[in-house]
Amino acid sequence: MFVSSKSKLDGTRAIRGGIPVVFPIFGPPPSSPPEYAALPQHGFARTSQWALEETIMDRPEGVSVRFVHPGPPATFPHEFKLSYVVTLTAHQLSTDVHVVNSGKEDFKFQTLLHNYLAVPDSSKIKITGIDKGTTYKDKVLGMKEYESDGSALVIDKEIDRVYQKVPSQEIVVDDGAGSGYKVHFHGLEDCTIWNPQEATGSQMTDMEAGGWDRYICIEPGYVREFKTLAPGEEFTGAQTITAL
Repeated sequence: MFVSSKSKLDGTRAIRGGIPVVFPIFGPPPSSPPEYAALPQHGFARTSQWALEETIMDRPEGVSVRFVHPGPPATFPHEFKLSYVVTLTAHQLSTDVHVVNSGKEDFKFQTLLHNYLAVPDSSKIKITGIDKGTTYKDKVLGMKEYESDGSALVIDKEIDRVYQKVPSQEIVVDDGAGSGYKVHFHGLEDCTIWNPQEATGSQMTDMEAGGWDRYICIEPGYVREFKTLAPGEEFTGAQTITAL
């Protein structure tokens, strides 16, 4: 995973790298539901202090641990339980986000796993797995909606697209140097693909010089709308990143 050398690791802001957990909103706070309007961009989970709850597996072939979120801020009116399971084996990293509505009313949320995948040179990568006809919103072009033509994506300019209900549930990154990644996901039906390139990346105070050339964000999530959980209901969104 890519982590910017200028990223703060003291909890004062989100880490520019790794896999920030986006929850309970994606992007800037919406005006509706009104109680979400005061939330920070991408919600509060990615800047929270999670606690290690248990080690699920600790064997020579891999390790798996569960982290739990401390719970909603005092100003947030919804009750929930949020946990995050991380499993690492020789060539795979799996992460699962679990959301339980522990309150007495319906709970609406969005969530996303903001993977910063390290690459030698973002200008040389190819991204496949987006089927022809898949709808996406282009944030660079003012959230205009388009359909994918099914061709491989290359990074020759800033890209920030939210692909909706990706049929394949799998994105493959060829890093142009003989290796890459396969990102398989379920429960997380959408996928954002993002790289700011120099014009935008150089304006980020926590981005190291040239950092935009050393990663690609492939971000499975449930973000095209709000997911609604009834009281007691649980949601699981999972991904597996395989090194190729």
